[in-house]
Amino acid sequence: MKEISSVLIAGTGAIGSMVAFQIFETQPGTLSVLAGGERLVRYREKGFEINGESCSFPLVDVASISTPDLVIIACKYQHLDQVLADLAHHIGSDTLILSLLNGISSEEIVGAVYGKERIPYAMIIGTDAGHEGNQTTFSKTGTIFFGDSLNGNEHSRSARVQAIASFFDRIGITYTVPENMLNRLWFKFMMNVGINQVTAIVRRPYKILKSATLIREAADLLDAAMNEVITVARAEGIILTADDKQTVYRTIDGLTDEGKTSMCQDVEAGRKTEVELFSGTVIALGSKHGIPVPVNALLFKMLKTIEQSY
Repeated sequence: MKEISSVLIAGTGAIGSMVAFQIFETQPGTLSVLAGGERLVRYREKGFEINGESCSFPLVDVASISTPDLVIIACKYQHLDQVLADLAHHIGSDTLILSLLNGISSEEIVGAVYGKERIPYAMIIGTDAGHEGNQTTFSKTGTIFFGDSLNGNEHSRSARVQAIASFFDRIGITYTVPENMLNRLWFKFMMNVGINQVTAIVRRPYKILKSATLIREAADLLDAAMNEVITVARAEGIILTADDKQTVYRTIDGLTDEGKTSMCQDVEAGRKTEVELFSGTVIALGSKHGIPVPVNALLFKMLKTIEQSY
């Protein structure tokens, strides 16, 4: 597989803008950002502001044609269908795709449209990126995890995984290719179901769940939501453990006190949340396997109420 020399970012919220900035700083000639309509006009007029620094990322009109070596999708789940439509003229015969969306389903959705052979599983953990308007701020870039369901050692990785790893090495993006990527994808799903929903409902930053400033009632709710994910995951053949739950807390401790989850930011800004992706998925899996998930059912109703009362 050829070396990756061109990357198209589809979705420039907090994660997409942060990753674009990392690439732009190191190898600006490799990067472009997909945009169309009003968004394209706005990006041309205002550009992007990253940590207070003005940036003019190269733009690619959705109506044009391009064949990047790698497409990184970093939109919200509710925008995925539109992004896939926008990419119709930007997927070449050898284009690889990396999805940094939350949840456990985006790879299947993207693969059904553009081919599963293009897209390994992926996620990002440990970033505190925030986004409002054209402004993105972050102090921690986090780690991108990606790979096939099961990965061997560095010398036995698939060609697509090795190509992306080599590109990240050149850029200096922190990444991990775990032995069991599908398991790690479910781990992040468990973390999102707990942290994002709890902090969004109470509209509070990470510090309510950090060891030094922990609010016990919030942690109890987080644990209960994650326990339901562990139960439905086992029914799906995925084993998550008590140590995985402790890893969630260790991850939170590494984030800034006043940082906020994307869902908390959405609620505070009066935007649509990814509640269907989180508790909605847990509820569906619970129904599929006959497993009660009362905590996530409650979180779902609370978040839908919040959305409808903006």
